[in-house]
Formats: sequence, structure tokens, C-alpha cells
Amino acid sequence: MRQPFFICYNAPMVNEGRKNSKSGILIAALILVVLGAALYFAFSEFDLGHKLELMTYKRISTSEDLISIKDAPQGKYILAKDIDLEGIEWVPFSFNGILEGNGHKISNLKITSTGSSERTTYDGNMKEYGTSFAGLFDVMEDAEVRNLTLSGVDIDVSSDVPCFIGSVAGYMGNSKILNCSVDGTLKLTAHDRMFGVGGVIGYGYGRIENINAGITLICIDTDRDTKDEQFMGGVCAAGYPDMVGCKINIDGYDSDHGYVHNGGLVGLFQFYPKGTEHDAEIGGNHVTGKITFFEDNDDRRAYCDAYIGERMERIEYWWSNSDDFTSNEVFEYDVDLLP
Repeated sequence: MRQPFFICYNAPMVNEGRKNSKSGILIAALILVVLGAALYFAFSEFDLGHKLELMTYKRISTSEDLISIKDAPQGKYILAKDIDLEGIEWVPFSFNGILEGNGHKISNLKITSTGSSERTTYDGNMKEYGTSFAGLFDVMEDAEVRNLTLSGVDIDVSSDVPCFIGSVAGYMGNSKILNCSVDGTLKLTAHDRMFGVGGVIGYGYGRIENINAGITLICIDTDRDTKDEQFMGGVCAAGYPDMVGCKINIDGYDSDHGYVHNGGLVGLFQFYPKGTEHDAEIGGNHVTGKITFFEDNDDRRAYCDAYIGERMERIEYWWSNSDDFTSNEVFEYDVDLLP
């Protein structure tokens, strides 16, 4: 009797399964590659990482929110809307965090007194002075302010001690001010040995980049006998900040019975304390306007220049700076110079 004949052939099913498995792996790998490329494009082209980081910042929507920064000055903050400080007497305080302006504006910043913080400043002979400061922040250290407009700044301070004022900060140490605009008037009335007015910062070092400033600066020395050191600058009164891509329109008035150091960018450019080294960069800046001043002093220096009043240090990177600036010295000393 003939036996039944069976043929069992499962190999194609096995191979088909292997093919399907390989296809799945390839598709998954392709999806991962596409997702990775999309994420890379989002992070690089749309700055997604930075936008996600900003979501962790504390939102500032009111003047009360802005004032409350003093309670946690190391924090990270972002303006959610424009803030008007009309009717508020701003009291400067120290700041060590990040303030992201987010393209918004703080208007009508009015200051008539210095903050409580003091730092050491140095004149051109490296003499040291305990100094007070005024600005949105009196002292700004290891901090960053960016993408912010300060409009209608009104600082009018009288001081009987060494003092520096600036719209963003009176003193800046190891900090950055980036992509900001400033307009307004800053006035300092002082007499004690060393003082100055800066359009963005009063005294210090760090990086100041892409600033638009239209500012009136006034400095009045009330002591005819003490031969003080006076400083004025469209960006910084004295110090050694890197300044890149700044557009400064300055209208300065300096009445001094000591030694004048005035500049469209900085009044005195000097590393401090003694022995400090820095590869300084000043480039891509444009200065317009004038500084009108007198130096009532027989031992005259009368430094006033489109960029730097008195330069004490080598500037490693100096490039593409331009100006339409006038140094206007007058020789009548009985009446304070005003706009």
C-alpha cells in the first residue's frame, strides 16, 4: 500500500518574518533620524532650547512684580508686558540674576537717591574710594540684562560721597547688558574726590553689546577747592567694559573744578585693581552728539574725545568705530552748564 506523501516547507514564512523585522527596525531608525533632525532644526533655527528655558523664568507683569525682584536678586525674570513706573520713586538695589526684557519696555524710571550697596572704585592713579551708586540697579554683579528698553529715564542724584550713576546700573561687575535701548536724562551733583555719569553704567566691567542710547548727561561739581576726578561716558563713565555694536547719541554737560575725563563711549578706560589683565574689545560702535564742558583748573587735562576720554590700557580688539562727535570746551566757570 502506497504511503501518503507530505511536503512541509516553512522556510519562506521564517524569511518573511525576518524581512518584516528588519523593515520595522529600518522604519524605526528612519523615524528616529527624522525626529532627531527635526529637533535639531527646531533647537538651532528657532532657538527652542532658549524658549523652553524662558518658560522657567518668573514673569514680571506689574511695577510691584518689578520691585519684588529685590527680595530674590539671584533669580531669573522675564517681562510679560510693558511696565510704567510713573509716580514711583525707584529705590536702586543690587542684582545678581537674569532680567530678560523679552522686547518690552520699562518707562518713567525716576531715581533721586543712591542704593545701599558700596563698592571700591579707582581713579587714574589707582587711589581707592568707597563709592555709592544709582541706576535701575545700584550694583549688578555676575548678572545679565537683555532685550530691554528703558524709556524716559530720569535720574537726578546729589551726593556728598564718591558716586557713579548709570541708567541700567551704577556699578557693573562681570556682567552682560545685551540688545537694550535707553533714552532719558541722568544728572549728578557731587563734589567728593571721584564721581561720574554713564549712559548705560556708571563704573565697572563686563560686556555691553548692541545698545541704542539717546541720552542727556549732566555732571555738576559743587566744590571749587577740592580737585576731584570727574568722569562721563555715553556707555560708561569709568572702567573697562567690552563695548560692541553700540549706537550712542549723547548730549553731555560737565561743569567741573577738578580734572575732566569725558568720552562718547567711556570717560576713563582702565583695568582695575592694579595687575588686572584683559583682552579688551571695542568695535562696531557709532557715536553722535557732543559734550559741552569746562575744567576750572590751572593744572589742566581736559580729556574729551569721541570714544575714550583718557585711555590707560591697551585695547586688544579695536575695529570699525565711527563718530560724528563734537568736544565743546568753554572757559567761563561761574555758571553751571545745562541743556
